[in-house]
Amino acid sequence: MQCLKCRGFMMVERHYTLINRRIYARCLNCGFWIDLADLLRFFHKVIDSGSKGGKVRESFMF
Repeated sequence: MQCLKCRGFMMVERHYTLINRRIYARCLNCGFWIDLADLLRFFHKVIDSGSKGGKVRESFMF
């Protein structure tokens, strides 16, 4: 997986807390990280709205 900022290598990490479990991808070069669960939710909404024939109105801020 390549970093969206510097095209470096990203490593997947799991963080466990008392409330929830999160999966992140963190760049080993610049430290940029992204929550993979949020990214999957975004793509699910885009695919769902596209299959219903509506306009895609979802956005994902980096």
